Amino acid sequence: MLRFTEEQILFINETRKAHGNSHAAMQATHGSQIIIGNAAPLPKDVWATWDRDAIEIQRDVLSVFNDLSSSLSKPMPIGKMLHYFQQAGDSGEVNVSLDGRSEARTDQPEYTYVGTPIPFYDTTFKFGWRQMLAAQSEGYSIDTPARANGLRKIAEKMEDVTLNGESKIVVSGMPLYGLLNHPNRNTRSTGSTLATTTGANWVTEIVATLKLLHVDNFRSPATIYLNWDDWFYATSTEYTAGYPKKIIQSLMEIPGVGAIVPASKVPANTIIALIKRRDVAEVLNSMPITTLPRFRANLEDDYVFKIMAATALELKYDANGQMGLAVSS
Repeated sequence: MLRFTEEQILFINETRKAHGNSHAAMQATHGSQIIIGNAAPLPKDVWATWDRDAIEIQRDVLSVFNDLSSSLSKPMPIGKMLHYFQQAGDSGEVNVSLDGRSEARTDQPEYTYVGTPIPFYDTTFKFGWRQMLAAQSEGYSIDTPARANGLRKIAEKMEDVTLNGESKIVVSGMPLYGLLNHPNRNTRSTGSTLATTTGANWVTEIVATLKLLHVDNFRSPATIYLNWDDWFYATSTEYTAGYPKKIIQSLMEIPGVGAIVPASKVPANTIIALIKRRDVAEVLNSMPITTLPRFRANLEDDYVFKIMAATALELKYDANGQMGLAVSS
């Protein structure tokens, strides 16, 4: 899960503070009117409740995204649309001698830059001024299904883009790819229906996926992402009938399996193996999920709020196209 930077916290607090100040000015102007409640700012406990709900939604929905962001998050300025990572071509040569006098050819590597767009995710919800008056009489109970739905929609879209990218987001000719469609990922086809197959076939599929990484010279332990129902089958089914060990235990014993993470958004019969290192992937964090108020000019205006986030998964590969990502599907 992404953590807020000090700059992001300041931006959010100042935006909410400005919303409160505008209502204070409205109260001063219309203080004698009977509908003065419409000029009341939202109490602080409302923001705390909404922020807490956003965290709970993320824990429920963002399985792959949260697992990656827990260790690979990289803070970014909110105004940055594109982040580049650098590729260095091979250069130079190694000289072997007894006297230490180098005769190796001196040159400089060629550098190329590959960009990852950082999109905004946003949706809005609102409630009318009369709802605000009613909420004041009920202790500011202004929870709405629209807000909960908006939070879930944002979280679901972030998880979807992490897996599948977003075809309409292209900056300077550079698209936003996901784990399942990056052109440099290593791929193969699964030969089994994972939710019904044997433990031996499970082991075969995982090993074959890991070998794709070995071909690209990635031999560190990989994190495996599975469809939740496939994972549940593996955790609740014996490796062979009458043998007490579950399939998942056998999978964790395979050299090169670092962790296995279930995710409802990963398609069935799909195995994603990723080397969780910063030279392979980073989660660009311009803004975690937050709720911000929109400006109100008049007492009868609706209370409008925007749920937003700005993040992207940056997948890296070297100058030879080698990548620490393998997908069996």
